[in-house]
Amino acid sequence: MAALTEAGLLGTWEAAQALPAVRRALALAVAGGAQPSTVVDLAVGRRDGFLLALRESCFGPAWQALVTCPACGEELELELSGEDVRAPAPAVPAATVTAAGYEVDLRPVTSRDLLAVRRDAPDARRRLLQRCVVAARQAGREVATAELPDAALDALPGALSTCDPQADVRLSLDCVTCGHHWAAPFDVATYLWTELDTYARRLMHEVHALALGYGWSESDVLAVSPARRRYYLELAGSTA
Repeated sequence: MAALTEAGLLGTWEAAQALPAVRRALALAVAGGAQPSTVVDLAVGRRDGFLLALRESCFGPAWQALVTCPACGEELELELSGEDVRAPAPAVPAATVTAAGYEVDLRPVTSRDLLAVRRDAPDARRRLLQRCVVAARQAGREVATAELPDAALDALPGALSTCDPQADVRLSLDCVTCGHHWAAPFDVATYLWTELDTYARRLMHEVHALALGYGWSESDVLAVSPARRRYYLELAGSTA
């Protein structure tokens, strides 16, 4: 996909900044090339693949991050590559789990599922798992999803991670200070939005400063390359 222009990035930021998290991720996926009519029904990992593509096309292949060691509280600086945050595609994007005497066929979680289940609902986890059940059997007899006991449902999350690993990326980390080893979750939607929000706000500050200094419009400012823009900002500051 072609990288968004700075005007395009601002437009994407403006359209997404008031949205809740799942809808914001969908908007960013569409900006990354996903089809608007089908993106909500993509597996979350497939959706996130479009977010990865958008991020790398706009900001490059290196991913900087700060993490805090859960053992000693030390803040660690990371520089990740695309390979660090991409999970291998599963051979089969589905799974069958046998647990508590039940055999359950699953599909990956989609954004539509996440939108349908309120995160603060007391039974949110159970309802989300139930939505991913394609079919269930006990001793060869078809069983309704609502009949599955907790013991069977509790076995499903691991299988969901296996059939959609991009939706559950975890970074294997070691603390250089205390030696603690842990797996830290990586959420590309949150990462990309934080980066895009920071970039957009900085860009609007530059537009504001150059509009005051030179009387330029937003389109005038964005027509100037970032390197030249920084030089004009220095000049405007030196004459203020």
